Amino acid sequence: MKKRINISVILILVFGISLLAQNTEKIGESTNLGQGSFKILKKGNDPIKIPFKMHKGKPLLDLEINGKKATLMIDNGVLWEEVWLFGSPLVEALDLKPIDVGEVGGSGEGDPTQIYSSTNLTLKFEDIIFYEQPVLVSPPEAGFARMFPGSDGQLCNTIFKHFIVEFDFIKNELILHNPDQHKFEGDGSILNMSENKSGTYAVPFTFTMLDGETYHDIIDIDFGGVYALKIALNSKYNIKLPEDVKNTESYGAQGRTTEYSGKIKNFTFGKYTFDDPTVFFGDRKTSRIHPNNLGVIGLPLFMKFDITFDYFNNKLYIKPNENFDKPF
Repeated sequence: MKKRINISVILILVFGISLLAQNTEKIGESTNLGQGSFKILKKGNDPIKIPFKMHKGKPLLDLEINGKKATLMIDNGVLWEEVWLFGSPLVEALDLKPIDVGEVGGSGEGDPTQIYSSTNLTLKFEDIIFYEQPVLVSPPEAGFARMFPGSDGQLCNTIFKHFIVEFDFIKNELILHNPDQHKFEGDGSILNMSENKSGTYAVPFTFTMLDGETYHDIIDIDFGGVYALKIALNSKYNIKLPEDVKNTESYGAQGRTTEYSGKIKNFTFGKYTFDDPTVFFGDRKTSRIHPNNLGVIGLPLFMKFDITFDYFNNKLYIKPNENFDKPF
């Protein structure tokens, strides 16, 4: 049976976040949030650190998949629970055969493309192994491997979700904390985080337009978002484009998308306000959001903070880092 799987893929940047999965030894009784099981390879109780590298604006992880070397981008669970492989030569090396066929759609003006599920995978990092990880595969002709050169696919949050996940953009590390031991420290902000039915997560957010109109509600999180802020024109607020916006283009899962860029007065994330930013505006074809939310915040904003995702308590911890005062 063919299934429809909705995603939004933007060409220029991609995701970043991390989490963990469940140990055969179990790390506390409440750590039953992720897919499959895991085994910790290192000794001691220190957090697990997984290095990543930035490549053309994308955070990438090196690992082994079923014993084969691979490189995957990082996602925060906005899309789906499975590993997504783009149809690079790795798929042939792994000899992954289709089990169930579907199609993948998202932002863009073209048609959905084909995708299939296959046999579960084993993912090995230096200090941890994840077993029984479900996978979705795009065939080579879908073109995602060409869209994201240097990456064989992407990881979603449920692989790491049995841990509290810290994302350090200064040291380029994913830090996976035992949820029974982690405490947020430092002068930052703690935001309530809610989950949409679509699988996206959202946090409180405020922005003010040039005409002084202020909007305060929740906004979707997308570590793969290429913009610090994309305001949804198709939300319940019926926000109008400001004057002097510019047409822009990007490419999503269904091809070319048309968006708009322009200035607003400011926006506020936690207790931090950014004045006179250039933001982007998208309609229902280009803003992959809950219809009642303000829009999407993406990687350029998150990289200004040390970000910690606590899915056990539905909290997002943010603390400014050395990137804070740099322009977007």
